Amino acid sequence: MRKNYENHSSKKKALLIALAVIVVLILGAVGAVYGVTHGFYRSSNYTSDEDAMKDFTNVGEDTTAEDEVNPEDATGEVLSDEEQQELDAKLAEFADSEPVTNDGNVYNVLLVGVDRRDKSWAGNSDSMILMSLNYEKKQISMISLMRDTYVNIPGIGMRKLNAAHANGAGPLLLETVTQNYKVQVDRYVSVDFNSMIDIIDKLGGVELTLSDDEVRVANNYITEMCNLRKLDPNSYYFIKGGTKTCSGIQAVAYARIRYVGNADYQRTERQRTVLTKMMEKIKDMSLPELYSFAEDVLPLVTHNIPEDEMWSLLAKSPSLLQYKLVKDRIPYDNMYKVIYVKKQDMLVPDWEQTIAKLKETLY
Repeated sequence: MRKNYENHSSKKKALLIALAVIVVLILGAVGAVYGVTHGFYRSSNYTSDEDAMKDFTNVGEDTTAEDEVNPEDATGEVLSDEEQQELDAKLAEFADSEPVTNDGNVYNVLLVGVDRRDKSWAGNSDSMILMSLNYEKKQISMISLMRDTYVNIPGIGMRKLNAAHANGAGPLLLETVTQNYKVQVDRYVSVDFNSMIDIIDKLGGVELTLSDDEVRVANNYITEMCNLRKLDPNSYYFIKGGTKTCSGIQAVAYARIRYVGNADYQRTERQRTVLTKMMEKIKDMSLPELYSFAEDVLPLVTHNIPEDEMWSLLAKSPSLLQYKLVKDRIPYDNMYKVIYVKKQDMLVPDWEQTIAKLKETLY
């Protein structure tokens, strides 16, 4: 077991998920007339599953080559061809025997942060959080699904989880999560990191606490993002560790920190921290503030939630604000191993224990 697993990708990338956006979708029109709500919905980028991949040109291409690791740098167990075949057969056997759980009292939506610099391809889903609303338990669960998890992508084969979105956008990612994690997930909300920067800025920033080590790494990401946006990074750099209200660029830089603390595991914790801070700010908004925020933010969001489902969520919104919040990530501690396969380090959960714990948490 490697608690301090690190992926030696040459490109340190990660994204913050748009939980704030899904909350806006849930809360955006409480107390407003139908026409206003309908207008909000139409301004968002609803995309049917049939249309999700029409504008992309690289469907089916292997998009994970940039994550390749030299054998001498690998942190995972090196598998022979025979061992890999045995592992794949074992995973397939479990997948065939474990049923997918679908409970009408639980609503699952996948929040997706997409890494891409342009709209020519779907992009790798480098941040994924399964948000589950359990109406009976009065609980909202936020479970980070780590990007380097070794999964079976339908029609593609065994790959990293983050490759599913690149090969089939939201619909294929949902199918992959459903079939591997054995919980029915039909809906997603996604943004890329540029949109996430704008969403946080529309909130007026979020308050975060950084260590000096986190400041050093975050400033590197700030330089990169400011260069892409043709901004002067000197206006955004952190000076020292401590607590401060962070702009969109600063908050996304914080959420992208990977090599401080417990590698990718702690990065997912930072992402959930930022999401929680965003939720707190949205809950404190007045109706006019919420109206203005939703009007600005919804065009930045891509999703496949039909309007009738949105109305159902709206009806439940007052009680949702009172639900208990549970946060975790998969792989769980002490329930996985790291392997070196397909020239990459990947995470292999103990699926039997993992699925049992996940279903217990959600259902």
